[in-house]
Amino acid sequence: MKDSYNKYNDIIDKERPVHDGDEFEARHPKMPREARAKIFAPFAALKGYEEAIDDTSDSHNQSFIEEHTEEFF
Repeated sequence: MKDSYNKYNDIIDKERPVHDGDEFEARHPKMPREARAKIFAPFAALKGYEEAIDDTSDSHNQSFIEEHTEEFF
């Protein structure tokens, strides 16, 4: 770990570069905030997972209610 820190000692405390109209900025324009938000938006990695969980939960709840209805009334 210490070796990797020493490896980047020369740049670790530098400020972020500023590109005011240079060639880099021309090739890589800033991304609008709305577009950046889409990149990091949550997504459903497992399609149908939430629905399957809800269905299972509903069936277990219904079974519990059917088994214990007499105890409560």
